[in-house]
Amino acid sequence: MKSLPAPLLLAATAVIQALGRYEYHQNAITVVGQMLFPIFFAVLAIFLARRGTEGAFGTTHLVLLVAGALLFVLSLVGRNGTVPQLYPSVWVYYTAFALVALEAALRIAGTPGRGRGAPTDEGPARR
Repeated sequence: MKSLPAPLLLAATAVIQALGRYEYHQNAITVVGQMLFPIFFAVLAIFLARRGTEGAFGTTHLVLLVAGALLFVLSLVGRNGTVPQLYPSVWVYYTAFALVALEAALRIAGTPGRGRGAPTDEGPARR
């Protein structure tokens, strides 16, 4: 579909980084919040991708897909111990979180609005 891997990769990166930070901080409430919000924004972006205008912000979505793939690879490289500064990294987490929030915002902006002459669901029509 329309660039669905981008929010999934960004949310997966944020969740991997949040789980890595749990080993050091041992604060379950913080980690749940760090995992919940990227997943929420990713699900929102995926849901709105079905309703959005075809091709709206296409280049930006492609850039976000490349950035999501890069951050995911960097997280895996850090997780495997090749570059320990990349896992757990606050900067990688917040970059992924900001990008998934940007993806959701672009999906909201790309959703067509209701037309001016469209009826509303406010009740019976007045004569």
